[in-house]
Amino acid sequence: MSLEPLSDGSTAKSLPESTEDSSGPVIDTKYLRRLMHDLSAPTRHVAFFSGFVDEALTEPLDLDDARRSLQTVRTAAERMQQLTQMVTLHMKCLELLHSTSSDPSQRYGADEYSVATMVADVWQKIGGDVVTLTVQGDTKTCVQRDLMEIPLTQLLRNALMFNSESRPLQVVVAISKTNEMTSVAIQDNGVGFDTRYAEKICEPFECLGTGKDRRDGAGLGLTVASLVIDALSGSLRMESDGQSGTKVSISWPHHCKKSVCDVE
Repeated sequence: MSLEPLSDGSTAKSLPESTEDSSGPVIDTKYLRRLMHDLSAPTRHVAFFSGFVDEALTEPLDLDDARRSLQTVRTAAERMQQLTQMVTLHMKCLELLHSTSSDPSQRYGADEYSVATMVADVWQKIGGDVVTLTVQGDTKTCVQRDLMEIPLTQLLRNALMFNSESRPLQVVVAISKTNEMTSVAIQDNGVGFDTRYAEKICEPFECLGTGKDRRDGAGLGLTVASLVIDALSGSLRMESDGQSGTKVSISWPHHCKKSVCDVE
């Protein structure tokens, strides 16, 4: 057992990496360590605020200090809520894909549906303004809708969250198909990202930027999105010049009957 430094300067006990044996699958201890660290950091803010409230009950209350402390604990609570929600989604996604791993054809249904309609539905569900979204083209897919909504929700939410204050948000979604692949390209005019971070961006708990430039988020949205696309034997690509927005392209085998999928 050893001590590993964490990003806040503290240390955490490190257990030997587990290996696969007859008792079950490999446990990703690195994932669990990062999860526990990211949850414990805001928990410390909550504990500190509790102590402040306790002191305030016996001493004259400084309203400015109280407001600052309250904002700190509110931010911490929102951070914990966001992280736990995304971890729950990640686990549900893993369970869903695991349950169909022996028969991947279960990830596709008998009924086809419009990809453009699903994009519009997801945009509305996450609170996007209909006037900021442009959908170009359409086709149909047989991927189970609840599965396909996972990556689309995460990618569209990123476009919505990381908008630029200097210009009104505009998101263009281009949908196309070939004889074998369905493709969706999501182009926004937001803040963009530094491509130096592109290699790690889909890893768990990795967010764009570092230090003060680190983007807000749980660092699991793109992890979950890539997990689904990979399971569908598809691909995910990200492009940005770091200033004028981001383009994310996903594609996957559409597995639709040609007569049904020929939607222009």
